[in-house]
Amino acid sequence: MKNNTVPLSQNITEYLSNLYGAEWADDYAHFTLEARGIYIRFNSLRATKDELIESLKSGYDIEVSEVEGFPYALKVEKDENENIGKTIEHITGSYYIQSSSSMLPPLVLNPRPGERVLDMCAAPGSKTTMIAQMMQNSGSLVANEVAQNRAGILSFNMERMIVVNSAILKMPGEQMSSYYPEFFDKILVDAPCSGLGIIQKKGEVNNRWNIDLVKRLAFLQQKLLISAIKMLAPGGTLVYSTCTLTLEENEDMINFLLENYPLDIEDITLPIPAEDGFTSINGIPLNSGVAKARRINPLIAKTEGFFVAKLTKRESINHKPKNYVKYAQPKYPRTKLVTLAVNAMSEQFGVPAEAIDNYSYYEQHSDIFIVSKNWDGGNFTRQSKLGLKIGALDNYGNFIFHTNGAKIFEKHITKNIYECLSADDIKTYLDGGIIRTGTSGHNKGQAVFCYRNRKLGTGVFVESGFKSRFPRAFRTQSITMANAE
Repeated sequence: MKNNTVPLSQNITEYLSNLYGAEWADDYAHFTLEARGIYIRFNSLRATKDELIESLKSGYDIEVSEVEGFPYALKVEKDENENIGKTIEHITGSYYIQSSSSMLPPLVLNPRPGERVLDMCAAPGSKTTMIAQMMQNSGSLVANEVAQNRAGILSFNMERMIVVNSAILKMPGEQMSSYYPEFFDKILVDAPCSGLGIIQKKGEVNNRWNIDLVKRLAFLQQKLLISAIKMLAPGGTLVYSTCTLTLEENEDMINFLLENYPLDIEDITLPIPAEDGFTSINGIPLNSGVAKARRINPLIAKTEGFFVAKLTKRESINHKPKNYVKYAQPKYPRTKLVTLAVNAMSEQFGVPAEAIDNYSYYEQHSDIFIVSKNWDGGNFTRQSKLGLKIGALDNYGNFIFHTNGAKIFEKHITKNIYECLSADDIKTYLDGGIIRTGTSGHNKGQAVFCYRNRKLGTGVFVESGFKSRFPRAFRTQSITMANAE
C-alpha cells in the first residue's frame, strides 16, 4: 500500500506532542512512512470465505489469511504481482479492499436482518456495504451522502457488492431528522473528520490540517449527532466513529451527548488493542462515561488511528417536526411490467418462483428494480435510488436482463448459460466486446455469462457471436486474467 512520504507538519506535530508527548509524535511520524498490511473483506452476499481464498490462490497466486476477531476480514500475505485490486473477483464484488480498523464501526453497530438502519455519512461505501452484508440484504438500510461526486462512488460500490436492501439519499445529514423522527433502530455516524489517524493513506491531511479546521469539523459533527439522536428510536443504538485523534472531534462530542441527551454509553470489546477515551480536556473533567469510548492508538494496534463509541437512547425526546407527514409503509404490487419481467427470469433463465418471491420489485419508466422483501425505509420521495436495477422492458415488451440480476440470482439460474473457457474471451466480455463464436448449442437471444463457475453478467447472441452487456461503469483495462485451470 502506498504511504505518505512527507514528514508531519508543524501543526500536527505540536498537537500530537501536547496530546501524547513529543516522543510519541516522533514515533508516529516514522510510523506513517512504513508500509501497511492490506486487508480485504469478503462479500458473503456473493461468495463464501473458502471460495474466495481458493479462487485468489488458484487464479492469481494471492495468499490470504483469516483475521482473528474479524469475521469477514482476510489479510493479504502474498501478492507478488500486486493484483489484489485487479482481479475479476474484485470488480464483480466478491470482496472489498478495506482496512481492519474501518471494519470496526459496523461490528460495533451489529446491524441485524430486518432492522431499520441509517449510515449517515456513507461514501465511499466500505462500511455501508459491510452493514448490508451483516443484514443479509434484508430489512431497510438508508445510505446518505450529501456530496454529489461521493454519492456516485457510493452508488458504484453498492451496485458492485449487490446491495438490494438500501436507498441512497443525497441531503445534509443535519436536516434529515425532519423526515425520520425516531425512525431508525441503529445509526452509524462515521463523521467527516480531520484524518489524523490515516495520514499514511492521505498525505493531503498534512497540508490542510490546523486547529481552525478541527473546530469547523467539530461544529458539523455536533449538528450531525444531534440530528442522529432525533432520528434514533427509543432503545436504539448510535455508533459514532472517526479516523482522527483529536479530543475536540472525539471525546468532546461524546461528552456533549451524555450531558445533554437521554443516552447511555455502552462497554465495547474490540478485536484489536484499544485505549479508554480521555476523561479530561485541558484539565477540565468530562463525563465519566466517556472513558467507555475506544481509542485505537496506531502505534499499539499497528493500524490506522480510530475512535469509536456506542450509545443507547433511553427514552423518547418527543421530536416531531412541524412539517412531518406520517410515513406509510410502501407496497410493491406486481404490475404488468413487473410481472413480465419476473416471468421472463423464470422462463428464460430458470429462476424458481420461490427465489423470485424473496424480493420486492418496482418499475420506474421501463426499468425494473429489485429491493428487499421487507423494505420499510422511509420517505421514498427523498431517495435518489432504491434497490438495484435488474433489467428493463424494450419497446416490444421484451425483458432485457441486467448483470445485477444475474449476480443476485446466480445460484438459481439454470438455463441459457454461456460458459466461457478462455482468458481472451473473458477479457473481451469485461471490455464490452463481442466474443467471436458460433451459437451452436445455444438458443438465440440472451444468456448469462459464466466464467470459472461464477456468473458475471449477461449478454446476447448476435450474428457475429456473443455480445457483452457487462455494465459500462465496471469496464476497465486494469483487470488481471486468472490463471488457466
